[in-house]
Amino acid sequence: MSLGFAAPAPSAAPAPAAPAQAAVQARAAEGPSCDQTGSEGARTVTGENDASNVLQVPAATSLAAAAGTKPGAGVSVVVVDSPFAGLDPSRFEPLETEHGVVVAGIIGARDQQEPVRVAAGIAPSARLVERPFYVAPRGSSDGKVVPTSEGLATVLTDVAAQVRRGDLGPRVVVLVPMEVPSSSALVAALKRLRASGALVIAAAGDRTEGTGFLDDFVGGPRPGEDAVRAVWPAADPGVVSVGVSASDATGAVLRNSGVDLAAPGVGSVSVGLNGGWCVVASTSSHWAAAQVAGVAALVWSVHAEDDAQQLRSRLEGTASGDGAQASPLTGFGRVQAVEALQRLVEGMDQSAAGAEEVPRGKVPAARADAFAGARHDAVWWGLAGGGAVAVLLVLRPVLARRRR
Repeated sequence: MSLGFAAPAPSAAPAPAAPAQAAVQARAAEGPSCDQTGSEGARTVTGENDASNVLQVPAATSLAAAAGTKPGAGVSVVVVDSPFAGLDPSRFEPLETEHGVVVAGIIGARDQQEPVRVAAGIAPSARLVERPFYVAPRGSSDGKVVPTSEGLATVLTDVAAQVRRGDLGPRVVVLVPMEVPSSSALVAALKRLRASGALVIAAAGDRTEGTGFLDDFVGGPRPGEDAVRAVWPAADPGVVSVGVSASDATGAVLRNSGVDLAAPGVGSVSVGLNGGWCVVASTSSHWAAAQVAGVAALVWSVHAEDDAQQLRSRLEGTASGDGAQASPLTGFGRVQAVEALQRLVEGMDQSAAGAEEVPRGKVPAARADAFAGARHDAVWWGLAGGGAVAVLLVLRPVLARRRR
């Protein structure tokens, strides 16, 4: 789909980026914390959706509107997590955990309108598909279904079959905002899912308090720590592994050299267990994965010609660092929705790119060195002269004895 705006000169910054940057200065959202919201309590927030502003979502939404589409339209996002009851407030109370509800809300929650308008979901026009593989958090007892690799493999196998049959439409994002250990069944399920044409996104892993299979990563990060082989499905090279770009993320998430993309992992406006709006106040790669999935759906709704691999290339090729030194937490950098919509991604099949795009900057050609030849000769003459002096110093005692 061609974007309906005039492309600026290649040397200029993309025009819509300024509003996104200005919005970051607004007051961050305040209100009930999403991971502490029960079936009752406050249901509204104030301020700005800080995470969406950082990810350029408002400007990207305007670009989608100019292209004649709504953010996420035509894209199915399959949330493979705990139940979220389709974001239906009447069904929230029986749920054992708010995790799936918050994840789904980050992607598709409708904006709060009263008492003040606050933007919520990144891609509210996407089709959210609920595919739970657990009902209670890891570490729960009483025989409740908790996250396991076998349970995840079973659900992903079913989703792959749905994608192949076309039940979920031509553009499908599969989100797994959770970590489990590896298993042969899970590896096989991921292979089927990738072959089906879906884009698979997963969390790169959160630090635990000693429950489950990540006991080796309890406490603060140790020198040389790398969870790349421990955290699945993010460890699969065909899966987009998502880390956290927030500056204070070190103590909350695992160091993982397999991270591909990053997002704030905090600051979103979502939906809590009581069906009201809430603020994502805790830092987590789970929330970051949901943020990346929302941006992916928004971008795919505009660049409908892209396949899953081209969309991944677009997101990775336009990601931006957060000002900090590159680390195992951020991979290619933080996703940037405006750049992903506008820029021509190097190495992509150009038939899938929009007609009016801002080309990426090129590295200037090296300037010709007019003195290169003279410098080259001088170096070699210097080496030759130095060698001759060394030979004379060695032979001097011999020649002196011969004269005597």
